[in-house]
Amino acid sequence: MTTSVALHRAFYTGWRHSTVASICSIAAQFKKALPLLDSESTFGEFEGPVAAVALREAVEDTDVARTPSSTSGKQPMQVQLKVLRGKQHGLHDSLIPRSTWRVLDNLHDAGYETYLVGGSVRDLLLEQVPKDFDVLSTAEPNQVKKSFPGRCYIVGRRFPICHVYSSNTIIEVSSFSTQLRNKKKEVIAKPKKVSSNDTVVRGTEGWDERDFARWENSMKRDFTINGLMYDPFKHLLYDYVGGLRDLKKFKVRTVIPADESFAEDTARILRAIRIAARLGFTFTRSTARAIKDQRFSLLKLNKGRLMLEANMFFAYGAAEPSLRLLWRYGVLELILPLQAAHFVETNFRRREEGSNFLLDLFRNLDKVVAPDRPCHGSLWVALLAFHLATTEGKCSPVVIGAAALTMYHTTNRQKAAEKAIRIHAKLHKQVVSPGGEAESIDSAPVSNETVLEEATVLVENAKACLNRMMDAAVTTQVMQELTGAEPEDSIALAQAFSQKALGLFRGAVRDELGDFNSKHRQEALKRESGKRSPPDAEAITRGDVEAISYLFSRIVLNTLYPREVKT
Repeated sequence: MTTSVALHRAFYTGWRHSTVASICSIAAQFKKALPLLDSESTFGEFEGPVAAVALREAVEDTDVARTPSSTSGKQPMQVQLKVLRGKQHGLHDSLIPRSTWRVLDNLHDAGYETYLVGGSVRDLLLEQVPKDFDVLSTAEPNQVKKSFPGRCYIVGRRFPICHVYSSNTIIEVSSFSTQLRNKKKEVIAKPKKVSSNDTVVRGTEGWDERDFARWENSMKRDFTINGLMYDPFKHLLYDYVGGLRDLKKFKVRTVIPADESFAEDTARILRAIRIAARLGFTFTRSTARAIKDQRFSLLKLNKGRLMLEANMFFAYGAAEPSLRLLWRYGVLELILPLQAAHFVETNFRRREEGSNFLLDLFRNLDKVVAPDRPCHGSLWVALLAFHLATTEGKCSPVVIGAAALTMYHTTNRQKAAEKAIRIHAKLHKQVVSPGGEAESIDSAPVSNETVLEEATVLVENAKACLNRMMDAAVTTQVMQELTGAEPEDSIALAQAFSQKALGLFRGAVRDELGDFNSKHRQEALKRESGKRSPPDAEAITRGDVEAISYLFSRIVLNTLYPREVKT
């Protein structure tokens, strides 16, 4: 164990959160969510650049919609319902896609109350493209299924949810009946003694049964900004948990106390980080503290769930801020220990405002994907392995560029080397080294053979790095060295992603077409003999080899040379 890793482990296991006043950046426009810049300790809240137009104001970190905890006794809960009409909330129905409208209209025409809920309402208010749409209805699951014959499937036993297929899109439809708790609700104006089976709430005078149903559903949500409910037919926006307040303050806050929320569902820690990274939001102090205190509970999740969450971090347009937040809050060691070890070895601080080659690669990845246009997981996995390979020896930018191009020009590696040399000769004054700093590099001529030989070695090293990332014994050992914790399941990349990424590297180091069978030889020659257009979004999401190799080379070259480079 190196000295830096040993020091990191000692600091990691002995750290405690320090409380300071939070300062929130309030943007001039509601749709622009600006990150927090505060003066907290090394493991402090999310930070980032603050726009000049932003106003600073102190924000009280009080919990809204807090349920009585097990240690607080039967304290009444104060509910502050907000109902906004169309002109007040500004949510535009035109942003809801036609595929979702078909589901909403069908259920509404059948006589059922229907709402949009969850992150889709949040994103619509922020004028961002939702990743998906969730619908809540008074229809029972079987009634939903009858409304969409042949296009609806019920999944889950304890809490059944309907998956409705509409225009090649899956719309999740849940029912009020499966969400309601079997608890008696007592409406009171003043606190009074009640039995242990009662839930006591205040501020609910005048509520009807539907109000209680909506409130109960909102209380089941993970974060307040996901607890909003929109009736697209009455154009009413319901807020029972303080979600609008937190949207305006760009805060991620759990609906119930954070320590209880994360104990109830450990994966909420990862969702909190993902939401903050994607929207540029910050955590409340209680949420940030609970993330740090309970991060090791993530080791109880199985490997499949961890990799599913990792793909949500990196494939949907927020890879770079996600990587920063995972590192800042000590979660990166538990998901990608080899990358965390690199940060440790290079003394990359938890609250580092600067960048490095890996963050730059992910920043350029974010430019070509989006929540509604994700990439296949093999792309970000290949970038992680390729980056590790560049750190194991001094690689010149022209060699790195050539290695990336050989993954695209698989049938003519000489062409890839020539193109890399030509690009470097033209743009070498703008080159960015793998260390993340701009350099002025002499454009002295180099031979194709030398560049191709070194590029081949780099790709072979990338294959070796990927194999290490796939090796559960290696990754688990590194994680233990960094944190001292032992996972209940092995820590390794998903085979579906890593095997396809490995195929990209193998294709770049084949002996021309010697390893291709006749069918692949003909397809590759036909593909690369003519002019190729950029891949479409569906091919990128599916993980087509040509689409992923094209994006990979483009991301690497645009990271080395900030000016746009054609691959």
